Amino acid sequence: MARIILIAAGVVAGIVLVAALAGLMIARSLFAEPGVTRLADLRAELGEAGLLFVFAHPDDEITANALMARGVAEGLPVHLFTATRGEAGTQFPPVVDQPHLGIVREAEARKHGFALGVASHTVLDLGDGQLRARPFDQLVERVAAEIERTRPSAVISFHPESAISLHPDHMAIGEAARQAVVAMGEDAPRLVYVLAPRPGLRRFGGERGQLIADIQPDPDFAVPSPARDKQRAWRIHESQSRYLQATYGIGPRVMYALWTREYYAFADATD
Repeated sequence: MARIILIAAGVVAGIVLVAALAGLMIARSLFAEPGVTRLADLRAELGEAGLLFVFAHPDDEITANALMARGVAEGLPVHLFTATRGEAGTQFPPVVDQPHLGIVREAEARKHGFALGVASHTVLDLGDGQLRARPFDQLVERVAAEIERTRPSAVISFHPESAISLHPDHMAIGEAARQAVVAMGEDAPRLVYVLAPRPGLRRFGGERGQLIADIQPDPDFAVPSPARDKQRAWRIHESQSRYLQATYGIGPRVMYALWTREYYAFADATD
């Protein structure tokens, strides 16, 4: 009898495990872009000279940290450019008096860049929430100067029209990156847009997510995104560590158990 009970318990456990795995795969499909291939050869697709990531705020780099980590692991110089210190952001949770938030968020971004192993990290103080109000040619010049300094073979930034979240600063920095690259002509590095998974936007992003999904281009490639690295990034960005929970009702542990790839589009295939 004891043997039969043990066998039955094993069968039940096996059924539960299979059901759990099936449920996980179904849940992951809600965040997956079907038919998008993995980036097979980083150097062949993005070049030998290195990568420059151009973003607006501290924590924006979390959207692309798997590609950053892969570049570092494969021996490419990876550079990070952050246009503002994030001083106007909301704290999730509060960790410092608001007038000093910019100091804290810059430190968080620099700590994350160090953890990833970036070759350099430029952080400017161009005004959180103010990038669209600045003379646009000056913003383009700042990005162009960073491209000139780092000499990358690929520049990665937000798609200017959708910008992952329609944030005006994201849109401004994405457009500045585009214009800086275009102005370089034949000597320009390849421009790549970081995207959000459209199925997840449509299911969980409400009207705003639907609009972003409608505007966003088709992804050209995907990069596997280890959940541990995303979770570490949010822990480092302590002042924003509960942002996902506050905004979407899903914490990083659950979010990145389901959202397992970063998606990218080549600008020359979309513009």
